[in-house]
Amino acid sequence: MKKKILGLCFLSVLCLSFVSPAFAEESQIVTNEQTVESSSTVDSTEVASQPTIESTESSAVEQTTESTDADEAIVPETQIETAEGTMSLPRGRSDLYPTIQLFASLPSVSATNANTPSKSFIDISSHNGNISVANFQKMKSYGVTGVVVKLTEATSYINPYAQSQINNAMAAGMKVSAYHYSWFTSDAQAVAEANYFAAAAKKFGLSSGAVMVNDIEEPQILGKGNHTNNSRAFENRLKALGYGNVRHYIGLNWLTTGRINAATIGNKNIWVAAYPYNLSTTNFYTQYGAWQWSSQFSFPGISGNFDINADYTSTFSNPATTPPANSIQMYRLYNPNSGEHFYTQNVAEKNNLVSKGWRYEGIGWNGPTSGNPVYRLYNPNAGDHHYTLHAYEKDNLIKKGWRYEGISWYSGGSNALHRLYNPNAKAGSHHYTLNTNEKNNLVKHGWKYEGLAWYAK
Repeated sequence: MKKKILGLCFLSVLCLSFVSPAFAEESQIVTNEQTVESSSTVDSTEVASQPTIESTESSAVEQTTESTDADEAIVPETQIETAEGTMSLPRGRSDLYPTIQLFASLPSVSATNANTPSKSFIDISSHNGNISVANFQKMKSYGVTGVVVKLTEATSYINPYAQSQINNAMAAGMKVSAYHYSWFTSDAQAVAEANYFAAAAKKFGLSSGAVMVNDIEEPQILGKGNHTNNSRAFENRLKALGYGNVRHYIGLNWLTTGRINAATIGNKNIWVAAYPYNLSTTNFYTQYGAWQWSSQFSFPGISGNFDINADYTSTFSNPATTPPANSIQMYRLYNPNSGEHFYTQNVAEKNNLVSKGWRYEGIGWNGPTSGNPVYRLYNPNAGDHHYTLHAYEKDNLIKKGWRYEGISWYSGGSNALHRLYNPNAKAGSHHYTLNTNEKNNLVKHGWKYEGLAWYAK
């Protein structure tokens, strides 16, 4: 959701480009798609080769543009007066149809500034380019523990930097989510864009537990269709495809003018955007799940500006890194090739798996340092790990050829972890989670709920 801030000097050059804007936009799309093929590990042929969907969406974008010219255009607000003061608003930051976005009047904010709202997570796109693991780690040192990466737009654009941005953020221990820049104005278009988004997420190795965001802010679709119902269709399609953690990024003006019904979407499912001109330590809009409060945030020693956000529900960022007393953090990882989730308290083991292509998904739970042992076993034939609180289950698996790897951690505390079984999986057939929503979503997709796994603090 980030556009490069163009210098005022660009305005003098802009007039020269008016003679061929269509060619410039077409070149932008072709260049981006070609870049994906050469610089991303995503099979761009598979992700983008949805001819029915893609042609539908391309025509939808063109029709929207044409109807905006033919009808009286709705001009989106650039700022509004609120009880919290004057707020600047996101103004549409498409990669397919870029427009000049100048935020010079907004205050620049350094990560070293203590007089700000919460600094929980950033969101990035191709305009942020490659960000190294070291730079993501530097961001973490300022308390930023989450990253939302732009993957797709409409059904014809993929962020060419998405794979490296995801990999490096995960390697740095960031919680990684994804967003899609939406153009849909009907339920059918919403479904098509959700298909495209989910296909890219799968190719980039994001698991079903990843948070997936509908970024609805494009001025050209404002007032076209039913934004609330269309967004729900987008959400429901993602859930049907196995991505059950869906959120919606919405400018404050879309909510205050009734373009989107917050109650229908669910307040805590909304990530609202509104940029105050006067900063303070007050966190506004806490009725929502998250708040984007600046697009002019910077880190010392790291080039460029970033969107910065406060996370009120720990949806987009990792919780405090200090575990409760007498407990240790359990790391959760995902293998995009086999579909297996892996859990360990060993930092070296976690880092080694990340270096081999596993995705780090953050802290799974906090385990006590003593209590009832949880046993770890390995199936050398399937390449699968299994964890159990029950000694008799451990012994039975050993008889069947599983390799016993010792006590992995301990059970104790008041938080129950759920255990599920996928009868169709060859590896990663068992899954363990604290998250009831994740458990319920897996059950809807054919997983068998097996009850309590163990307890955590």
